[in-house]
Amino acid sequence: MMWTGRADEAGALGLLLDRTYADVAAAAARPRSLDREFLIGQFDLWDNHLLPAVAAGTAPPWTRRSAARAVWRRLGFAAGDEHRQWMADHLDGLGHDPVALLGPERDSRPSRSQDGRLIPVPQPLTAEAAELIRADYDLTGGTLVGARIDVRGREPQRISGAFKLTASSRRYPADSPVPPALYFQVGELTSAVFPHAEHGSLRLEGEPTVVTAPDEVSLEISALRFAGRDFRWYPDDPHWSDSAAAQASLEGVRENAPELPELAARGADVLGILQLTIMWQLRRMRYAGLLRRWELAAAATLCGGLNAQLFRVTPTALRARWAARRVRSMLETEDSQARDLLRIVGRHLPLEVPELPGAAVPPAPSRITVGTAGRLPAGLDFAGGRLRFVDVAAGETVIHLDARRGDRDTIVVIVLSEPLGCAPLTVTPDGLTLTGRPALDVTADDVTLTIPLPGGDWTVRAAAGSWYAD
Repeated sequence: MMWTGRADEAGALGLLLDRTYADVAAAAARPRSLDREFLIGQFDLWDNHLLPAVAAGTAPPWTRRSAARAVWRRLGFAAGDEHRQWMADHLDGLGHDPVALLGPERDSRPSRSQDGRLIPVPQPLTAEAAELIRADYDLTGGTLVGARIDVRGREPQRISGAFKLTASSRRYPADSPVPPALYFQVGELTSAVFPHAEHGSLRLEGEPTVVTAPDEVSLEISALRFAGRDFRWYPDDPHWSDSAAAQASLEGVRENAPELPELAARGADVLGILQLTIMWQLRRMRYAGLLRRWELAAAATLCGGLNAQLFRVTPTALRARWAARRVRSMLETEDSQARDLLRIVGRHLPLEVPELPGAAVPPAPSRITVGTAGRLPAGLDFAGGRLRFVDVAAGETVIHLDARRGDRDTIVVIVLSEPLGCAPLTVTPDGLTLTGRPALDVTADDVTLTIPLPGGDWTVRAAAGSWYAD
């Protein structure tokens, strides 16, 4: 979606906020094209910048542009590559110079804490990085703690991936009983195998093998293999400053983030805080078991296009009256799901939301039991769907499946708690299409989910679980 027309720096902030709601609306209406990670990144950016943006957009004409430029510079400092490009495209479409507002692109490199220790940042996984990992950590006897894949968009299909290892020990002196954890992330996964069984049963043997090629990097250790583009790693290790990797890194320099303007929102306080609380609620989808399509649709209904008007140059008294009318119209909406979202977030304001007689209750997860297992998939069509998300960890396994209910697409969210084991899962871009209906086999002791894929059925067992679709 490209915004047209000329807006000043503050107006461009309001349009960017509205563009976020447009992306939210698209994700709700077309969940098969949902880019969960990117959407969460948008919410994260607004967490620290929404109220300063509203304050800049409602500031007096003689300060609003300078205040907005300060917000843009801070956004450019905080954003990763993808979100910076998203903002740059937005600014370019409005006739602004992205570099002038967002500031220069920054290299990602370790920085120094106030006590002088080096703090790591995600770094590319290269053959040299693998040598440093082997020099710093003994992985033999460590464990594969968890692994995740996330399908992003529909066409072209793109898969991101991540996994976490714990090392058995450090090879450099460190007085800590807590074993270090190593995170690996792949921006575009080309293939993966993560052979989960019972928790803790996958013990690592030997050292990791990293192979670099012009178009991908692969890592293999024991029966684990991940390959793809934009492969990065990050050590969760409080003693990393003493490691060989730290000593080999460039000397970091702590770069202070640009200051945000200290302004009060003029006549728009409730609308700013309300939008922030809605963003907080939507951010809960980072916990994949809490993804709710109806919340995305409700947020878009309530806030779509709001900020194009809110950020206009208007006398404070007129803006305050307009904001009050907008809040009243929200509270009086006939959209029951929008009211339900307001009721959830309104507790933080507080905000009294009148009941809507006869309104439908939002869909909620259903517990998988012997009695409900046969009814849960009823009414869902999985033809043309795919396995779009898997997060296998110690406490629970979360799975997202594409499906259709009636005339619209939806995402089925399955949460299996107290995992008892998984079959090995092989991932390729064309190997996640469902070849049939998922099946549930439930006894008094456990739940077994079978998902038919082109490479064969994938099964997951757990002690309990829930099933959700809206």
